[in-house]
Amino acid sequence: MFKAFILLLAGFSLAFVLSPNSGALEKEALIEKYSNEQSKFIPVNGMQVHYRDEGAGELVLLIHGTASSLHTWDQWTQQLKTDYRVVRLDLPGFGLTGPHPQNKYEVQDDVQFIRNFLQALIMNDGQNQLHLVGNSLGGRIAWQYSLSFPEQVKSLTLMDALGYPQEQWPPAIEMAQWPVLDKIVANFSPRFMFEDGLKEVYFDDALVNSQLVDRYFQLANFPGNMAAFPKRVQAKLDTQSENIKDISVPTLIQWGARDEYFPVARAYDFKRDIKGAQLKVYTDIGHLPMEETPQQSVQDFRLFIADLMEAQ
Repeated sequence: MFKAFILLLAGFSLAFVLSPNSGALEKEALIEKYSNEQSKFIPVNGMQVHYRDEGAGELVLLIHGTASSLHTWDQWTQQLKTDYRVVRLDLPGFGLTGPHPQNKYEVQDDVQFIRNFLQALIMNDGQNQLHLVGNSLGGRIAWQYSLSFPEQVKSLTLMDALGYPQEQWPPAIEMAQWPVLDKIVANFSPRFMFEDGLKEVYFDDALVNSQLVDRYFQLANFPGNMAAFPKRVQAKLDTQSENIKDISVPTLIQWGARDEYFPVARAYDFKRDIKGAQLKVYTDIGHLPMEETPQQSVQDFRLFIADLMEAQ
């Protein structure tokens, strides 16, 4: 809380010399910079959804967390696309997808969005089952999806996932949940706040280089994303944990032992509540195991899937 207050004061001081949305960048320039030859856009719920679809085989859908984008799965995709069809996307309000036109950001809205995305992209290909992987907010969406459509989910992987009531939130999220301050966050979030936040997300500060900070900062300034952020984090995200025990699909839990936002105790809560769930905890890793320990986390995922196939 104190750190959030200090950051806020710094933001106010800078606000005198920076105009609102001064970090906003041109839409086409951002699309050119953060898309590539694998990038595609598909209309879903009134948005042009940015996604990438690579490889062939059983389908793996990767869902990122708050303030992130499909780029967080770059290393996982490189390792998995040789044997799997790997699909990842930018959620509404993030990345190159941009905000939801009706500001629908409750978890059930995201579940329906994923359902519509899959129907538009994948189910028409006759591939009606998938391995579902989600980090942080993406994990919250993933486990809710597995409850809503268990017949589609062959396996569920929860990576530092949101699921239980939060005692406190990361500073930027906490600020965006306060009246009045949410308006400031929607219009003004300087680059140094992104760098500071990323150094809390990663255990290894050396990974937080200028290229990474630029990506988070610039994609946050994709038209409409900054204004969507308070609406996103004011949704009821840490509710309905009593439903976790109803998850029936095979589940792997992956967790960074040094996660400052979602403590590792939550990993053991998931393991306790999901019957038969497997748990992998990574020493000296923060909130993003798929980025800080990609080889080990992918290997554990592959072994998990292989064991499922042998058991069939």
